[in-house]
Amino acid sequence: MSASRRLQALRRGGVGFVAGVPCSYLTRFFAACEALPPTAFLPAVREDHAVAACAGAWLGGVQPLAAMQNSGLGYCLEVLTSLHLMYRLPLPMLVSDRGAADDFEEHRILGQRTRALLDLFEVPWRESVIGGEEEEAEWLLAASRGRGGPAVLLVGPGRDS
Repeated sequence: MSASRRLQALRRGGVGFVAGVPCSYLTRFFAACEALPPTAFLPAVREDHAVAACAGAWLGGVQPLAAMQNSGLGYCLEVLTSLHLMYRLPLPMLVSDRGAADDFEEHRILGQRTRALLDLFEVPWRESVIGGEEEEAEWLLAASRGRGGPAVLLVGPGRDS
């Protein structure tokens, strides 16, 4: 198993279920998730399925986390608005921060608009920093619980710790 300080920090914070669609920016994180019990990790086919599964986990009494690349946020908007935002279901989200000028074109379109999209839906977000896993996990869990909705930690290239 590949160790992930970020996953360990989130698990210490109470995350008992992770659902998501793998991204190369989160390789170490998803590799560590593979070692979780089958009831604690859902490698989803689509991001909206991961977000819906997280709603079920929360309603079942388990703290979830959704993980995906930022282009997947577009798939999630209906589920986020009709479940998490409407019914104030907390959802911490780990989202790869793709879209730099040298990234693949398919990532640049939504990637360069991720922050504006999160702001439009009033979803709190912040960028990860190397070595900040513990404090970021605390912020992410508190932000999603405190407002009763999604909160996003954007993980840029080289920050998958």
